[in-house]
Amino acid sequence: MITGAGVPVTVVAHGLGGSIAETRPLLSGVPGTKVYYEARGHGSARRPVAPGYGELADDLLQVADCHGATQALGVSLGAHTILRVLAGRPARFDRAVLLLPASVDVGRDPHAVERLTVMRAALESQDLDAMVALVRTELPAGIDAEPYAAARAAYLLSSSGLAPLLDALADDPPVPDRAVLAAVRSDVLVLAQEGDPLHPVAAAEQLAGLIPGARLEVLPAGMVFRHRARLRELIVTHLSSTASS
Repeated sequence: MITGAGVPVTVVAHGLGGSIAETRPLLSGVPGTKVYYEARGHGSARRPVAPGYGELADDLLQVADCHGATQALGVSLGAHTILRVLAGRPARFDRAVLLLPASVDVGRDPHAVERLTVMRAALESQDLDAMVALVRTELPAGIDAEPYAAARAAYLLSSSGLAPLLDALADDPPVPDRAVLAAVRSDVLVLAQEGDPLHPVAAAEQLAGLIPGARLEVLPAGMVFRHRARLRELIVTHLSSTASS
């Protein structure tokens, strides 16, 4: 999906089990062209052939090159995919936003692996109730998001190519060697939220410290639901600078 027109061109990568619909509101106000694509294994996208960040990064790079993207935003899985691209091509993007990174050069922590295992079982059994319950665990307390939980659970169950990706990601780090991040020349904004066991602030702090000139912003818990205006402001400011320079 492509929205907007002109430059800059920003490629947008959603999170694991996420969708284009979930990422679009984050880019509201960003000038130029926004290119949203569905990650392999999700929805109606192609099934993984060699599941892991290498294949996901190749796909992102192909989309970015096809549309002449000079900027990138990624959420969780998408952020890791951008990292894998930058590990091989450290100056590929002028600017990048890495939202909710979970790790750098190690596989998922036990809490995240447990979640992947539960998701994998719900996919295999096509258990809608179990998937809705899993999605609910990602939502901040006090948020009435039942329609969101139901819609996301249905989307996950329809993603027939997601299972092999889940199997691969438990042990596949975003970047095999953190030392390569010292060569990154993109202007990077790292965004984290407090109290998120799947995307710990410590991982975001570590990542921001490894990329030269990277800036870290930590928002309160539930930022997508409770602090969306501030989140969007940070994203828009970072991805709008090249438009006026």
